[in-house]
Amino acid sequence: MQRGWKAVAVATVLGVAGAAGAHEFTCEKRVQVKGEGQGKPGEAPRVTKFPATLRFHYKLKNVHPKGQSVANLVEDPLLAHHGLGSPFPTPVALGVGESRNATFELKLDTPEACLALAASDGREDESFDSALRVKWDLGETQCAARVTCCEPFVDCELTCPPDDPHCVETPKPVAPGASRHAGFFKVHEQALQQCLAPGRIDLGVARVESLEQALGLLWASPGLDRNGGVRSEEDTRRFELAREALVSTCNERLFGTSAKRSRALGEALRTLRGSSGDEGLKRLATELRRHNEAGLREPLPGGFDAGRATPAHAASIAADPTEPGRP
Repeated sequence: MQRGWKAVAVATVLGVAGAAGAHEFTCEKRVQVKGEGQGKPGEAPRVTKFPATLRFHYKLKNVHPKGQSVANLVEDPLLAHHGLGSPFPTPVALGVGESRNATFELKLDTPEACLALAASDGREDESFDSALRVKWDLGETQCAARVTCCEPFVDCELTCPPDDPHCVETPKPVAPGASRHAGFFKVHEQALQQCLAPGRIDLGVARVESLEQALGLLWASPGLDRNGGVRSEEDTRRFELAREALVSTCNERLFGTSAKRSRALGEALRTLRGSSGDEGLKRLATELRRHNEAGLREPLPGGFDAGRATPAHAASIAADPTEPGRP
């Protein structure tokens, strides 16, 4: 494993200093990932080895040409829930040209912890932006740093601590095989029928046994049930996860899949058959969607015939198989 740190910083100045306040600051923020080596300049560091330690660096500088600047608020809201009160206790006063530095370290034990942090910034992706906000009389500035998380079961590596003899390290990532997304299966009836040939697929919210039912899951609106009623937010999330789980099952049955993908699908099926909060459903749907799209550029296995695309006919026979009230 490479030693060292890799870092990136993105700064954005939003403030307009007021003449009456006679204060003006700039800030810089960097984030480093211990043990990942140096990344490419300007690229967000990617966390791939766990446990991981992130070190956040902050620099606050008074750039007013003539006088002292006083900051009344300095905060990093995304990290506040992880033990960071304020990098610089306020009020903080700096003389002309003076600067101050601070650091904060955050440990992420698992890939799931990294993705949970990514989701906390309000966007459903694998990256998060942590921004430092500095306010003074009639002015404000912000600076941010981005971190990207690896994909569980795809390119994450769990390294064992030296004092744990029972820990088993994950193997190195493997290249994805062929896969196709929901858009492919919803218009290729022949491929979908071949997927169903080994037997029904129990997705928790539905038992898919026929071509019409499988197409129903692919064509129906996640937000509306088969009677036209509005699904709850949790039911909508379950439907979306069930759709991706159906597609992932077909990718596995028809094209084969790696053990890591099987683990992701297994977790999704267990969740659909049990209970989970909305965040868990959303995270798993995002993971499976990425898995289903990972091998789009790979050719289908030799001899496999997906048949021609028949979108109009497929839509006409689709029948939503979901059952209201099932877990």
